[in-house]
Amino acid sequence: MIRNMVSSMGAVLEEKKSIFVDLSCSYVPVEIIHAAGLVPRRLLPPAPKETGLLPHNSCSYARACVEHYNPAPVVFTVCCDGLRRCYDVRKSRGDNVFILDLPRQVTSTCIQHYREELLRFAQWLAVFSGRPVCETSLERSMALYRDLRLRLKELQNAGCSPVGFNELVQITLASAPEDSRLLLEGIHKTREISVETGSVLLTGAILPDAGILRVLEENNAAAVVADFCIGDRYWLEIEYPAGEDRWLTLARAYLEKPPCPRMAGFSRRFSYLRGLLDRTGAHGVILYGVKFCDHSLYDVPLWRSLCSERGIPFLYLEGEYRGGIPAQFHTRIQAFLETI
Repeated sequence: MIRNMVSSMGAVLEEKKSIFVDLSCSYVPVEIIHAAGLVPRRLLPPAPKETGLLPHNSCSYARACVEHYNPAPVVFTVCCDGLRRCYDVRKSRGDNVFILDLPRQVTSTCIQHYREELLRFAQWLAVFSGRPVCETSLERSMALYRDLRLRLKELQNAGCSPVGFNELVQITLASAPEDSRLLLEGIHKTREISVETGSVLLTGAILPDAGILRVLEENNAAAVVADFCIGDRYWLEIEYPAGEDRWLTLARAYLEKPPCPRMAGFSRRFSYLRGLLDRTGAHGVILYGVKFCDHSLYDVPLWRSLCSERGIPFLYLEGEYRGGIPAQFHTRIQAFLETI
């Protein structure tokens, strides 16, 4: 049911000829792009080929972002060396790209700096949208995304299966919030949602498809959380305090989101991961990382420590972006589940 609705939504977007802006990082405020009259879309290109634009021992997601081309403008952040080089290459060949200087800490100085970066970003968007971003349009966009995040949270709490929820997140990453809200309203009314229970906490930097989620389901297990930058972590509720400058609000809200491995501050990241275990009661943790992604490796010792402390199994899987689920993963996941 969900898959059919997702396909229908894709057709609607094509018919509307929406003007997209692709983004490669969940710290880019989608509200600003929408307030400029554009549609934010997460950059999830096809698997990379051997073009030589970046070294083979680079992150395969970064290599895919370099090789992929369409007319849509792209916004990057300085989140990692791979995406910095991706910006450099695409800029040198004349693509319409922008890069945000994303702070690694959450201090008053960093928040103020990111506010200035967001203002610069809005000016870049206005050049080709012809629609300057004002506080009124920004407020409307923030309200739309606040509602969208709440609806996603309600569906997840109502028992939406991990695979089904992943499909919902994928379509919301690629459509205007108005269209995504209509999609979620339809699902909420039909109640045609499968209910799953499970005991695995799935986490990492980027999960490009639902392959691992399906392997878990095939083995009578499911992920209680899919903690990825294009998964649950992307759509966690963001607070917008009233009576504050909206640019400052967005800068603070995004920097204060649950931290990804790239953000500085060991204690903050450790507390967040511990909180995930406390909240979900997971009986095991699977960390999935893309090969040559340093950020994923940052989390390995943290998770090993937490899982050892609680006496629960931990599994680290490493694969290629859009590389599918190799047979080895099936075997390792099955063996992992037998220890729970």
